[in-house]
Amino acid sequence: MAEAKATIYTVARAVGVSAQTVSRVLNGTGQVSEKTRAAVLAAIEAQGYRPNAVGRSLRASRTPMVGVLVADIGNPFYARLHRAIERRLSGSGYSLMLMNCDDDARIERRQLELLRSYRPTGLVIVPSVGSSLSAADLPAYGHVVSVSRVLDGLPVPAVVTDERESVRAAAEELIAHGHMELALISGPEQASTARAREEGFHEALARHPGRRGIVRHTDGTRAGAQAAAGELLGTRPGPAATGPAATDPTATGPAATGPTAMGPTAMVGFNALVTEGIVSAIMAAGLRCPEDVSVVGFTDAGWMTLHRPPISVIDQPVEEMGALAGRLLLDLAAGESVAPGPRVVPSTLIRRGSVAAPATKIAGPDTQIAGPVTKTAAPDTNEERS
Repeated sequence: MAEAKATIYTVARAVGVSAQTVSRVLNGTGQVSEKTRAAVLAAIEAQGYRPNAVGRSLRASRTPMVGVLVADIGNPFYARLHRAIERRLSGSGYSLMLMNCDDDARIERRQLELLRSYRPTGLVIVPSVGSSLSAADLPAYGHVVSVSRVLDGLPVPAVVTDERESVRAAAEELIAHGHMELALISGPEQASTARAREEGFHEALARHPGRRGIVRHTDGTRAGAQAAAGELLGTRPGPAATGPAATDPTATGPAATGPTAMGPTAMVGFNALVTEGIVSAIMAAGLRCPEDVSVVGFTDAGWMTLHRPPISVIDQPVEEMGALAGRLLLDLAAGESVAPGPRVVPSTLIRRGSVAAPATKIAGPDTQIAGPVTKTAAPDTNEERS
């Protein structure tokens, strides 16, 4: 069996000190006792550890600051992400600078230019839609880690969840309960997260001939989602009826040649804010969840357990994603070799009470309902979820 590669962390563990202490010994900075310095140097020699000289010279000319640039500070997901990164970097000697771009590439560029002037040690970024960040920009920020979204052609480590698989499982859950027409209220069309989730949605429908899927893109906000969901619910007979439904060019499945009998009886939300907008639209239409419309959200939120019944949700592991992003950045800053590309942290489907068979059920050959929809994950103790 090959020996494990010596790293700054294996040296630190052998001596019983932090990686930052080992770094100070290597760089000749900070206050380190002679006894500790000698022990660190002995461990380095014994393990054959060789620090990355390029990384060390780069760090020497940088401030101990890490930028965290997010797409929408109004989304609780990003508050949780920032807190998780901050906790992981706590005690490392780095301070965090939180920046927001409102998912606007122009604002993002201004924020990046501001951060560049501080000569930061690193950047953790959730790229905006249409982001201009390129490989040529990377050296200005020391070390870069992407979270949640990825940019094609950007050679940096990224932390994501299993978007496609998670939404596919949610759609399968709705199909298993007999829903014939499903809607995905998605986010910005150019976002990598939206593309991946839509792929999973379409994959689930393709496995079940006769099912129909509709995708509506939004800006990822409650207001945008409420408008999109309200438009779809307005095609249904009942209190919200506004007239016949026209053929939908975004539909997946058999082509619609006229009005549908019910319109979508199940919806999947792109994020917590979008799910909130869906629920608001259902209420505004005089309909009920799940009696009239079943709902599955994406990223848990505190309000979802307060809704009656509680909302079923794809629980995105935000804290784990933030902690991993922080760890990758520390590894890079310590001179470790970190390969570019995504690290996938799986999400979990939490079954609560917002999924049921449609009021007018058209059973198909693949309709299988194993039992009542119940919560299958432990309650979350976070103050806010996204």
